[in-house]
Amino acid sequence: MEHTRLTVMLQSGHGTLARLAATLNNHHVLDLTYTTAPTNTATAVVCVAQSDALRAQHKLRRLVDVIDVIDVTPAPASPSAAETVDVPHTRHPAGAPRP
Repeated sequence: MEHTRLTVMLQSGHGTLARLAATLNNHHVLDLTYTTAPTNTATAVVCVAQSDALRAQHKLRRLVDVIDVIDVTPAPASPSAAETVDVPHTRHPAGAPRP
């Protein structure tokens, strides 16, 4: 299943985690990590199904405690050197003579 990883920065307070969980209740959440800091801030990393990602982002942004929501899903990896054919392994500056 394709998923999207969202990082949510929040103002930590009484009931913040409960409100976060209630907001995500109707979405397919694959993973949730919640970390607080002494500066009354918290960070949640939420993995949701890609089909729910846009709606979950919109709902999280409306949550009172949320400071920011960032999509941090890594881009697909590029093919490894073993999978590519006829690709040069060294680069030469444009116009430079080749050895």
